[in-house]
Amino acid sequence: MRAAVINSYGEPPAVESFELPRPAEGQETVEIELAGLNPVDLVIASGTFDAGQPPVPYVPGREGIGRLQSGERIWFDGAIPPSGSLAERAVIDSGSGIPVPDGTGPEQAIAFGVAGLAAWLSLQWRGRLQPGESVLVLGASGVVGQIAIQAARLLGAGRVTGAARSAAGRQKVLALGADAVVDTAAPDLTAAIVRETGGGPDLVIDGLWGEPAAAALEAIRPTGRLVQVGNSAGRRSTITAGRLRGASLEIRGHRNFWAPREVREAAFRTMCGHADRGELEIEVEVIPLERAVEAWEKQAAGPGHKLAIRPDGRSA
Repeated sequence: MRAAVINSYGEPPAVESFELPRPAEGQETVEIELAGLNPVDLVIASGTFDAGQPPVPYVPGREGIGRLQSGERIWFDGAIPPSGSLAERAVIDSGSGIPVPDGTGPEQAIAFGVAGLAAWLSLQWRGRLQPGESVLVLGASGVVGQIAIQAARLLGAGRVTGAARSAAGRQKVLALGADAVVDTAAPDLTAAIVRETGGGPDLVIDGLWGEPAAAALEAIRPTGRLVQVGNSAGRRSTITAGRLRGASLEIRGHRNFWAPREVREAAFRTMCGHADRGELEIEVEVIPLERAVEAWEKQAAGPGHKLAIRPDGRSA
């Protein structure tokens, strides 16, 4: 089959023939309709991922939309190495896929997989968002952030504030329904956050870490929560010890796989329903498999929208 293949860590994939392993007991093959490309795929391929990486050569891509032999259409996360979703077929654990609701297109569904669940679950399941609370989304112009801005409103937040680096990103965040926006390069980011969130956020969805997270923790309300979902601004952050001791705030980590399957499935179906009703949107760019290197480079540059790979060569 044709696939994007990582032959060396730190190098982009090469599109070439790849022999898919036969499914072992408890595994099944899925025919890929659309594969999602995510920042974590690039980190894994760099050889520096904190949870490890598969031996080379392997096909990258954790998530995809596809059909099982039964004809059922599913979203899956966690193709079994050396297979991956950036290919014509992948091997997954039997029964691990989540059915895609009838009427939801693949371009919609793929956005609500890895990225959508990171946004929705960090708000609802991990962040325990309560009606009327003030939410701050750090890294709001990225795919997870854009979904989190909209999801916070759908989940009952009282005030939603986004933080983004570029002027274009901040305009996009406002267009998606944020009440206010903060420039992460502001000279006094803590003061800006306090002002724009209405006295400090109750819940911070942090896709940046680094100094933006430190500033948010200085601004957060005494009983606030920060949910850590990404670290595009840095792997380390300088946090004041006294701030932690002097409040009852919490820092919580989040990865989608920690959520029970029923929680993930409910969130996925809920987001698809909101999208079908025009209440939740995200731009998705579909790129043919033969141009996987181009997609890889776009993801590395931070496209500001979801990237997906179509194995049959058709773009949309």
